[in-house]
Amino acid sequence: MKVTKNCLSKFLLTLLLCISKFNFANATSNYPIDALVDKQNQSAFQSIQAAIDSAPLNLSKPYRIQIAAGDYYEKLTIDKPFIRLIGAGDELTRIHYDDYAGKKGANGKSIGTTGSATITVSANNFSARHLHIENSFNFPHYEGLDINDPERVSGMQAVALKLAQGSDNALFFDVKFSGYQDTLYTHAGRALFVNCTVQGHIDFIFGGGTAIFFKSNIVTRARQTDNLPIGYITAPSTNVNNPFGLVFIKSALSREPDVEDNSMGLGRPWHPTTTFPDGRYADPNAIGQTVFIDTWMGQHIQSSPWHPMGGTAKNGDKILFQPEDSRFYELGSWGPGAEENAHRRQLSEQARKTFTWGNMLGDWYESNDEVKELINTAQTLAFFPDQVGPFSSYKIANEYNKHKDAFPFIEPVSSTITNSQLSAELNLEYKKTKVQPLLLDLVRTKDNVQKPVVIMLHGGAWRFGDKSHHLETAQWLAEHGYVGVTMQYTLSNKGLYPQALEDLSDAINWLKQHHKEYAIDPNKIAVLGTSSSGHMVNFYGALTAHPKINSAYAPVDAIINIDGVVDMASPESRVFEDKVGKTSYAGLWLGGRYRQEPARWHAASATEYLGEHVPPTLYVNSSIPRFHVGRDRFVASLTEYGIYNEVHTIENTPHTFWLFQPWANEMRQILKNFLDKVFYDQATQNTTKNSKETD
Repeated sequence: MKVTKNCLSKFLLTLLLCISKFNFANATSNYPIDALVDKQNQSAFQSIQAAIDSAPLNLSKPYRIQIAAGDYYEKLTIDKPFIRLIGAGDELTRIHYDDYAGKKGANGKSIGTTGSATITVSANNFSARHLHIENSFNFPHYEGLDINDPERVSGMQAVALKLAQGSDNALFFDVKFSGYQDTLYTHAGRALFVNCTVQGHIDFIFGGGTAIFFKSNIVTRARQTDNLPIGYITAPSTNVNNPFGLVFIKSALSREPDVEDNSMGLGRPWHPTTTFPDGRYADPNAIGQTVFIDTWMGQHIQSSPWHPMGGTAKNGDKILFQPEDSRFYELGSWGPGAEENAHRRQLSEQARKTFTWGNMLGDWYESNDEVKELINTAQTLAFFPDQVGPFSSYKIANEYNKHKDAFPFIEPVSSTITNSQLSAELNLEYKKTKVQPLLLDLVRTKDNVQKPVVIMLHGGAWRFGDKSHHLETAQWLAEHGYVGVTMQYTLSNKGLYPQALEDLSDAINWLKQHHKEYAIDPNKIAVLGTSSSGHMVNFYGALTAHPKINSAYAPVDAIINIDGVVDMASPESRVFEDKVGKTSYAGLWLGGRYRQEPARWHAASATEYLGEHVPPTLYVNSSIPRFHVGRDRFVASLTEYGIYNEVHTIENTPHTFWLFQPWANEMRQILKNFLDKVFYDQATQNTTKNSKETD
């Protein structure tokens, strides 16, 4: 069948119409909050433990404790049932403590692994969402010290979370757990981890309880050792009568950048030393279970990944427990670290049928609609862990370290507000999503004069980054006649395209609804993006105004693309995405590489929506050609239709030049000149208006 270019364009427009009208359900219910913890609010609890202590005894329904963004250095004990901790996001609300097993307690004895936990749960029906639980003991520092260094300590096990005796039906959604050795101790009961991240390197998920990890990212951290393996992901001690131990379903085993290939073990059998009537020795009934089902495995996973572990025999001798005597299995493993060989036993298809939610979680699953809802929600979440590679974070400090040698004169921009004469409204919640509440920061002058608003989206390959990257620019814009807004949006590890576009539209609508409160001119809205979000706002601005699409998204009045690709589907752009062995971050966002989803790649290109409807557009580029793809074609169309546009190149700069001075101020002055012409220069406005009215 012959397909003409015109037919293809019509198909893409139809596809985008369907996508843009798709309504993502809001699965985060607006439950009432029973207690608020916020160190910036004197009317709220100043510590999390105080809020927990205030809860009634013998609760029979959830007691919800909302925890505002911030760092909370606390060691928590959860000994009341139905406690719910709800943070502002796993990058915003952090609970941390730095105890370790070898630390001396008040009695002069070591507190032990159990005593090191940042949070200890010993009651049923505990739940946590949208926060970060960390044991911040500095394992790398102490391990790096010479063995004879007096500062060196022993007993470096440091638990972030312990599910202790009495814990059962523990539920975690969108929670990050960080540590190094013994991060997550699932000692007892049943626990479900959905859309979570667990970081560590030595036995960092261990214990005898039943713990199910669904759509979660298990991250191996780098370690200073020449020994292999560098560590073990699991160390189960499941009782032989318990059919389910540590089970990972549709999850990912990823790594930090410095973790080498073929260096990490999947697990080893832990037979904890236990006191019995006839002595103290390794528990012979701890026939641990670790099972990986349909889980992606990075290349750091060893070809022979199961290892023995030592213990104390009944007669006091040291013995070695072998992995073959435990319940270690895989089924459907995939990715570069997946392999079927004699050292990796496969779960039979018949046995796989027993790993149902009802069997694993029992009556808790059968009678709990919330558990079912979260599992169903996670089924729809984007999850492409196979692409988690060296680009594992996108922070200003990291970018500075990358470029400071080549450009020794640069200084990183600030991520804080320094001008006290301005009004800064931080972490305003504009939307709830399936995964987390989405926030924005707004900076303006303290008068009530309505001004144009510039909404800024951070870069980071559609997958990383933080709204604070543009906070200094928001302040600068507020000082020069605008309202500066920098916003969160759904990243590709939490939701596929077009979720981020919907977030932008919802942010625009929220700002319009509150325009009087924040002195915003609702008829003068510009969107600004950098790198991946530069592509996104360019695409969004052209798409929403297209007369043949009838988009449900809120339109904008100006587009500012800072070094973002304009044409995703062109061969010049795809050469970087189709490279063998290279992560396709666009593919993560779009749901597949170009060869898998060509229609989506075309549909997500701003060049598919050329015409007289496009708002005034500004390009500010580095001198790296890769990030100019599609720009010239788009600009030629703008010029043809008489639409105001500007193109500026800041020479001899890295791609992320907007994060550094002196380039940031040069870029900001370009922004101001463009915005002044679009929003304050009547001649420019009339020219653009007339061009759109011309047939």
